[in-house]
Amino acid sequence: MMSGEHGALLRLIQSEEGQYFERKSLFQGPPGQKRPRDRRSVRDEAALHVAAFANADGGTLVLGVEDDGVVTGCPYQDDKDLGKLLAAPETRLDPPLAAGKIARLGEVKVVLFEVAPAARAVMVRGDGFPRREGDTVIQSSEVLINATKDAGLVASPEARAAKATVADLSVDALRLAMDAAAFEGDPAEYLVARRLADPRGGTLTLRQGAVWLFAKSPTVIEHPNAGVRVFRVHGTAQTVGASRNVQDFPWIEGSLISVLERAQERIASLVRASSRLHDLFFRETPEYPPFAWQEALVNALAHRDYAIEGRCTEVWLYDDRMEIKSPGGLLAEVTVEALLERRRVHASRNPRIARVLTEQGIMRQQGEGIPRMIEEMELSWLPPPEIVGTPRELTVTLRNEPIFDTSDRAWTRYVRNLPLEVRQKRALVAFADRAAFSSSDYQTLNRVDRDVAYRELTALEERGMVRARGATRGRQYEVVKPRAAAPGAEPTPAARLVERMRAAGRITNADYREAFGVERDAARSALAAWVAGGVLELRGERRGAHYVAGAAWPPK
Repeated sequence: MMSGEHGALLRLIQSEEGQYFERKSLFQGPPGQKRPRDRRSVRDEAALHVAAFANADGGTLVLGVEDDGVVTGCPYQDDKDLGKLLAAPETRLDPPLAAGKIARLGEVKVVLFEVAPAARAVMVRGDGFPRREGDTVIQSSEVLINATKDAGLVASPEARAAKATVADLSVDALRLAMDAAAFEGDPAEYLVARRLADPRGGTLTLRQGAVWLFAKSPTVIEHPNAGVRVFRVHGTAQTVGASRNVQDFPWIEGSLISVLERAQERIASLVRASSRLHDLFFRETPEYPPFAWQEALVNALAHRDYAIEGRCTEVWLYDDRMEIKSPGGLLAEVTVEALLERRRVHASRNPRIARVLTEQGIMRQQGEGIPRMIEEMELSWLPPPEIVGTPRELTVTLRNEPIFDTSDRAWTRYVRNLPLEVRQKRALVAFADRAAFSSSDYQTLNRVDRDVAYRELTALEERGMVRARGATRGRQYEVVKPRAAAPGAEPTPAARLVERMRAAGRITNADYREAFGVERDAARSALAAWVAGGVLELRGERRGAHYVAGAAWPPK
């Protein structure tokens, strides 16, 4: 494998798992006692995941990688056993699919399965029809899988034939996409593998998705409104006539990835520093968390209904809010209620576009974006995103007003430093000056259901942070301010982190971000460095991941 391909594959392996990528270890057992996994079970697992990718929108399976992205390689030396593993898609699936291959990363070899989406449902012999959904595998039916594939081929605008040719596409943009996907081959093969083109009669017929993604010039894009418009409203409502207060900017058009980059640059230039949020934190703070509006923008472009040609994606910045409007409503599989309840739901109106954006790291794990948007707004002590859908439009609204008055800064600082859930902290500050509040008030403030509110309020009561009175049905709560909340010297971020560890026995990525004011990826890198130095030890996976004190704790 060439050095460029080596680097691309390594980046893919170390990225988060998602709709189009899965990594599995070929070892089992506790640290220091690892041994190779049973070969038959590995072959069965490989066949399952290959079929699941083929029954969805394709993907990549890599065997020889641990959950944390460390490449441990393939321990099987016997050519016969290794050959059986590579041939699993040929021998265990109906219809048979392409065999896997060996990829070398330096002196370490891994097993690689690059899976194209199948035209019809693929069965694991004796074990049904698996399908990839988000970062999980579910059992489906042959009828449902085929119906989904038929709908995607016939109804999706991204799948329609385009007049443009490969010469109209940016070779540089295609090469970047291929590198990000660790794809070996030429651009034509890549386009066919991603169902963005079809070989017909010795020529290559592009689908619209290929043009929207990789167009060399906006002039070859047949869609009249595939771009983004940004507006600044000077006030909280639009006015017209002589008092018109709307400032509009030039349309942003071109290939989808370039549109995203330029739209993000323009919006970032218009997002202001917030004096209101600055009182809550200890650093210069933008009026909207960057991840929240960037995720909303990416979703608006990636999941919009391109069959609606009379509207483009719009971003409206008011004095008190940002609105991101996307043509087309939610798909039938997704509801506003499910999104606001932070369920990891996944459905894509444009799966070909979504896959390319995911492989390039522009989109995150499928189904994770909205929960993370809500979390980012909570960490900034802002209202949760508002999501309103109609059959013709989806609007995501982010508000920049903190959800409570922060006149008691000593109390706010004290609460922010407690080892509690962000929702609990918000309630302790929001209701601090009220004689009483109810579970319904807590639910409304934090957009959670009754069971979550009851569990988190009970935990606050047990810690002595709130006092409850009355029967369960009509119970009222009162915030209790201990003497420790009195004004005093402001602790350093490191001191706050140490205090949280002492109180809770663990640190999360969110704790680190709040203490040091960095984004999620920067926090992950810093925490990984502490793990490498023995200061912290990683426990759990994905959303349950947290860090406990290591042998070298506390940090010097």
